Amino acid sequence: MKRVLAQVLVAFVAATVALTGCSKVDSAATVGDAQIALSDLQSQVDLILSEREGVDTSQMQLEDGEALTRSQLSYMISNLIIEGVAKDEKIEITTSEIEAYKTEIYTNIGGQENLPNVLVSAAIPSTSLDDVLRRDLILRKIGQKQSAAGSDDAAVNASIQKLVTDKANSLKVTVNPRYGTWDVNTLTVVASEPAGDAVTDK
Repeated sequence: MKRVLAQVLVAFVAATVALTGCSKVDSAATVGDAQIALSDLQSQVDLILSEREGVDTSQMQLEDGEALTRSQLSYMISNLIIEGVAKDEKIEITTSEIEAYKTEIYTNIGGQENLPNVLVSAAIPSTSLDDVLRRDLILRKIGQKQSAAGSDDAAVNASIQKLVTDKANSLKVTVNPRYGTWDVNTLTVVASEPAGDAVTDK
């Protein structure tokens, strides 16, 4: 009887693993329980490419092809990781804080009319502006907490890096092999050899 139960258990585990693998076929990556859909990644890349059409990019060093796809996937993964850090650190960002930060950004870039150029140069789709500002504010608040505790800039940066790295490791990031592999040291998606399929320019 024990042998039969053991065989049933092995079969069940194998089936569970197979189903889990199938559930991630449509994912560009998984971060803990969260999944980044292939369609969301494609939409992000498409929007970046379309927004370049209205901007003079002749003097910009811009990524394209697989490099652009990997950098966008890295960005989307890091967003989820930093959100996890914010939850652990009990950091909240309000809409008013984001709006105030926008005003600060507009001042620094010479006015809101220059925003499209800045976003294109930084490979940030316009729809992701609030997310970018939110993550910056999260990291800023973490840094302020560390500074208030007496840490210098070097110690603050090291502490933030450790928080993000530890959170990434605990969440267990998995990247769809077609885009590359997750580098735990640089916290980015890096190309696999040989290069697989990737979201392509349209």
